[in-house]
Amino acid sequence: MKRIAGLLALGLVPAASHAAASHCTAEEKTVFSCNVGEKIVSVCASKDLSPTAGSIQYRFGSEGHPEIRLPDPAAHPATAAKGGTLMYSGGGGAFLRFSKGEYNYVVYTGSGKGWKKDGVVVDKGGKLIANFRCKGAPVSELGPEFFQGSGMPEDERAFDIP
Repeated sequence: MKRIAGLLALGLVPAASHAAASHCTAEEKTVFSCNVGEKIVSVCASKDLSPTAGSIQYRFGSEGHPEIRLPDPAAHPATAAKGGTLMYSGGGGAFLRFSKGEYNYVVYTGSGKGWKKDGVVVDKGGKLIANFRCKGAPVSELGPEFFQGSGMPEDERAFDIP
């Protein structure tokens, strides 16, 4: 027991972790989710998600009460969002862009030499309105494998993690 406590103190054995809260249901797959203060940002997909079937939806709001759902109702990724990957020295990242009118909601994850950032950016007509950073590690499946496996179209617009 003393040995395990010592290893925990040195960080060599992970302590029990608490999963990030999510707006996704038990019938859905959590693609991305994290706490951003008093709110939660989640991207939820149906378990049957494939290039030809299933649905995806962005959700933001208080636990158990998402205020924003895009699209509403959930739709297949080919029409619901666009994804992209990012290259950085010593790392990389990925993002998903959901749009409604002039507003864009961009869920992102990325890391480079000496930094790691995850969260969601909200912009209106290309002008930054908000950047909600994850408090703690997110649950994330964002990346090329997810994009290809879901039929997600590539986002032609540039995105820089703030």
